[in-house]
Amino acid sequence: MLQTNLNAKQARIFTAVMLSGILSVSSGFILMQNATALPINFLAETPKEVVKQNVKLEPLPRAVANAVLQDINRRDGIATKKLKIIDSIRKTWRNGCLELQRPDELCTQALVPGWRVVVARGQQKWVYHTNETGSVVRRKENDSSTLRPVPIPASELPPPLDRNVVFRQISSGGFIGRTYETVLLNDGRLIRVRIGDANDSERSVRRVTSAQVRQFQRVINRAQREFQNLSYPASRGAADYITYTLTSRKGTVQYNDISQNNLPQDLQTAVKAWKQIVSTAR
Repeated sequence: MLQTNLNAKQARIFTAVMLSGILSVSSGFILMQNATALPINFLAETPKEVVKQNVKLEPLPRAVANAVLQDINRRDGIATKKLKIIDSIRKTWRNGCLELQRPDELCTQALVPGWRVVVARGQQKWVYHTNETGSVVRRKENDSSTLRPVPIPASELPPPLDRNVVFRQISSGGFIGRTYETVLLNDGRLIRVRIGDANDSERSVRRVTSAQVRQFQRVINRAQREFQNLSYPASRGAADYITYTLTSRKGTVQYNDISQNNLPQDLQTAVKAWKQIVSTAR
């Protein structure tokens, strides 16, 4: 009898162990089913959503923005309303020069919290490093997208326009090295001559309509602030480029086919309008 009871007890224990194992396996199978029921891209999307929710862009302080815009206005004569801040990010600069050390300048080796600010006007861009409040601003002068004009020496300025001339272009350089002068007159005549041509053999006279002349004058009037006897030079090492000297009633501006895309927006518009006048003249 004792042996029988022992066998019965062992059988109950064995049955309980087996049932527990079956339930564990079943639970695991259910969990696996639930896991595989999740979207395939769940793990890929979740981190992005978390990052998107947690990252908050810190707005640029107004004092810093004003300091940068005013610096461009002071140095380049561009109205602040024509400038746009296209990027700003908080930075910690590694020295007191905001990591824009000038030649022969000694910088304190201290961490300076501040901002990196990018300002644009058309294709022209400026990169600034500032401290936290904007009381110190430095411009990255060697930025390839920034094109700073330089004054044209008085000895190199062309003469003022005659009374009946609306606009004048002088082009020089390139592979051929010849210099041409093209003038637009009030009556719509477009006259082109080669300077130095003793026989005047390359003179051409074409015309545009009075409406085209008026429309072009309106474009030039909007860009008059750019005609301040300034030159937009080519980058160092450039060769065989053509230099264009444009003169309006207001003054002269000079650029070349390399620097053209980095001109101020109003000046680019004037250049485009002039090219249209030349191409449509008959």
